[in-house]
Amino acid sequence: MQAVLMAGGKGTRLLPLTVYRPKPMIPFFNRPMVEYILRSLVEMGVDEVFILVGYLKERIMDYFGDGSELGIEIHYSNKDNIKLGTAGATRKVVDMIDDTFMVVSSDVLTNLDLKALYEYHKKKKALATIALSQVEDPTQYGIAIVDSKNRITHFKEKPKPEEAFSNLVNAGIYVFEPEVFDLVPKGQEFDYSKNLFPKMLDENLPLYGFPFKEYWNDVGRPSSFLQAINDVFLGKLKLPEARVDTLKGNVEYGGAIFTGQRCRIRRFNVRGFAVIGDNVEIGRNVKIEHSVIFSNTVIEEGAEIKEAIIGENVYIGKGVLIKEGSVIGDNSVIEDFSKIGSNVKIWVESRIGKESIILPD
Repeated sequence: MQAVLMAGGKGTRLLPLTVYRPKPMIPFFNRPMVEYILRSLVEMGVDEVFILVGYLKERIMDYFGDGSELGIEIHYSNKDNIKLGTAGATRKVVDMIDDTFMVVSSDVLTNLDLKALYEYHKKKKALATIALSQVEDPTQYGIAIVDSKNRITHFKEKPKPEEAFSNLVNAGIYVFEPEVFDLVPKGQEFDYSKNLFPKMLDENLPLYGFPFKEYWNDVGRPSSFLQAINDVFLGKLKLPEARVDTLKGNVEYGGAIFTGQRCRIRRFNVRGFAVIGDNVEIGRNVKIEHSVIFSNTVIEEGAEIKEAIIGENVYIGKGVLIKEGSVIGDNSVIEDFSKIGSNVKIWVESRIGKESIILPD
């Protein structure tokens, strides 16, 4: 079985975390986020994957190589993917695909049963099937209306609030028959949501939806990244690779800690959760609340970090306070007793001098 993984985007809404890494390679419980969906594909029987890379493609290619460590065969398509759009980029590899195949966005975290989606598509004899998740605010997604047989009758990309005729949204997971790509012009920009799906509806071709209730998060912003972390501890998002159910901490009242390798942690206080990368040093009386600390970071005694994301190779001095919603870019230094206000993004390679106060706009 074959699949296509879309991994070419820049992830601008997650800056500065995506300055030195593509969005799919952001660490999630100390593994690249894309690794979870890739392993799910392998589990359902996929043995050959075409990864559409673009921005900082070397980070993905160097990490996964030819796929042999995962027991699959990986090929990379790395030319003009962003320029060509989602469908146009996929069109380039369709000639190497023999049969029904899946296309998956690399930045989704989900417990969707991919095999059930695939079998549903085959049962419906569809040309294309879109996994549809239900959300409260559909304005950031493509939305669909389905009939009683789940055939899609209307589709609209990122509607205005007054145009939102449905809360069923495109989850970025599809099943296709190769022949549907005859509708996609070679070498031209062509998008699934803006072009291909509307064209299929215009030509009355069998386009189906697969509404599902399992967990789904497209991790578009730092807040949704932290929410996904929290959802793992709460048991909403199941990750076999991250066995947090064995931890003794209590997400609401105690402090569940998930660390990488070779960490040096002295007496510190956790509220909610702390997810900590490799080679992290934490001093005494540090307070961490609902936060993620990437690898090779040092946090000196008395610092306090609340609902924040701390990048790689960061130094946080004594008594530093970092408040809710803030993101500290890689290779930054926050000197002693400085305060970083709520929802502040500190760019990579920054140096914040002693006793400084950085406030949001």
